[in-house]
Amino acid sequence: MNIIEKILRNHSVEDIPEVSPGDIVTVNVDRAIITDMAALHPEFINEPPVKPFDNNKIAVIFDHFVPPPNIEISNRINRLRKLVDLWNIRDFYDAGRGGISHVIAAEKGFLKPGSLIANTDSHTIAVGAFNTVGRGLGTPEIMNIIATGKTWFVTGDTIRVDLNGNMNSNASYRDVFFNIAGTTGDIPNNNIEFHGDGIKHITMDGRSSISTMCAEISAEFSVFPYDGVLKNYMDNINIYDYKAIEPDNNTHYYKTYDIDLNKIEPMIALPDRIINNIKPVSEINKTEISVAVVGSCANGRLSDLRDVSSVLKNHRVSRNVRFIVTPASQEIYNEALRLGYIDTIIKSDALVTNPTCGACLGGHMGVVGDGDTVISSTTRNFKGRMGSSRANIYLASAKTVAASAVKGYISGDLSE
Repeated sequence: MNIIEKILRNHSVEDIPEVSPGDIVTVNVDRAIITDMAALHPEFINEPPVKPFDNNKIAVIFDHFVPPPNIEISNRINRLRKLVDLWNIRDFYDAGRGGISHVIAAEKGFLKPGSLIANTDSHTIAVGAFNTVGRGLGTPEIMNIIATGKTWFVTGDTIRVDLNGNMNSNASYRDVFFNIAGTTGDIPNNNIEFHGDGIKHITMDGRSSISTMCAEISAEFSVFPYDGVLKNYMDNINIYDYKAIEPDNNTHYYKTYDIDLNKIEPMIALPDRIINNIKPVSEINKTEISVAVVGSCANGRLSDLRDVSSVLKNHRVSRNVRFIVTPASQEIYNEALRLGYIDTIIKSDALVTNPTCGACLGGHMGVVGDGDTVISSTTRNFKGRMGSSRANIYLASAKTVAASAVKGYISGDLSE
């Protein structure tokens, strides 16, 4: 069995010897996470489960609308706060105390290697960076999980992606994902398991970025192996009570792809979709932009703010560009302040917001208008994703976004 199949078997409510593609497995959930998006579903706030299966295994994290952009959402979120009190939820991260759910879950040690996570957010596949499996689930199913602690999954075929070599300094982990997407194409109902000698060079920030974006190629689960990099991360946050999972030696994979990290260069997704719509930045003409955004669960981490700060040092954002930078968590924001990244970013005329999903979903903190041309390190670029359906959204790494913000047009670095 591969890593994903083993984790599903280990969490099965029934004692089963193995899990294979096509199997439907009912599982016990290690952690259920509810975001403020649940407040938009009347069935959740009007008729919530009376009692949670285990209030110590549920976290409530406000991230999409922080702070609330209008009265209606504010009123709905207030009802969620009452549920937190009613259920006596200990792990509650309100405005100013948390950040994006996947990032907070990692920081607080919810994502233990070998565990299984359920979340109301569609990018929950991000947890795979931690040798963990999880996916976003709809509100009715999350309500069932809150009441029972159980859910079910159909086991898909698993694709093996070998990441070999090491990246050059111009590229980023976001570019690794774009290369993967261009190689595998859309893979609905399939999983991804990462291997290869290049993984030892990929940081936890990088693994998280790659795993998060696997949602955009329709993967059900993605997972990285347990190694020294992950062990060091868990040790640093004082988490030791876990059982990491490795694949069997004779594991069969549906397909295998090899990615040479040495050949990765800055890439960009053209407007409206990712699949079959990616090009090297070097092939893009000087396309003028009006908005630049760095943030989201994919690329709002400390390393992204470091990259932005490094690009912006001794430079100013083009007067024709609105550059919005959103840290993914309060902890990241505080550390970026300590390291001077925020100061550099602000002095370059960029705007730094509080931690939130914000502009990524077009909820607030950077809603784009008709005719805007946007370059963003966020997760999606379909029409209307960040606001107006008449805006054009390019996706790229934080490095490329920052360089473009300075240049005023799409550019891979300041030397172009």
